[in-house]
Amino acid sequence: MNKVNAKIRIADLDGLSDSIVRIYKADSAAQPDAFLKGAFSELEALSAQITTAILQDKTVSRLDEADSARDEALRSLGAVIAGYASFPVAEKKSAGIFLKSIYDKYIKAGIIKASYNAESSMIESLIEDFSGSESLENIEKLDGIEALLANIRSAQDSFAAANDEYVKSASSKGASATSLKKPLLSVINDKIVPYLNLMQANETLAEFSKSIEKEISRVNDSLQRKEASKK
Repeated sequence: MNKVNAKIRIADLDGLSDSIVRIYKADSAAQPDAFLKGAFSELEALSAQITTAILQDKTVSRLDEADSARDEALRSLGAVIAGYASFPVAEKKSAGIFLKSIYDKYIKAGIIKASYNAESSMIESLIEDFSGSESLENIEKLDGIEALLANIRSAQDSFAAANDEYVKSASSKGASATSLKKPLLSVINDKIVPYLNLMQANETLAEFSKSIEKEISRVNDSLQRKEASKK
């Protein structure tokens, strides 16, 4: 039985460890083995930790994406308002200048470059300013502004949801997925694989060994194909 290729991606290693644990739990013949019991107890714990760490990494990525989306929504509003502020029709130009004065106040305050929480507060304030009676009168004169403000509202709501998910995830944050790869790989390559190779003559573990070997070969072959396609 070959060891797992050390170049395996973290997500693939997580999937492999989950599969190996499932195979072990389904094999009543392998479970009584004292060595395997200890090794798989360690493997299952590390597998659960790396799964959590991967989800945390994804949560951070979604938060960044949500922040970028609201920044883009703010920029779009600013671009359209700036265009109206120099529009050749007096009524639209006047309305554009009024709305631009509100928007510029927040740009000068650094709304787009602010921290996540500070930007959220400023966006709520900006939306409130654009909801005033005089603002609404001017918005009615300009096509598209209402829709752009709705986009900002939607982007902020999406960010708030992503932030809630991040806070929930961060409260139980443990080791990073990268730092967990080496110990998880070590349990498989330095404990389980050598032991099963040593126990080849043990008929009780024969089917179990074949199943583990099949899973490891599957991920190694997949990695080899991906590396070959890059050449």
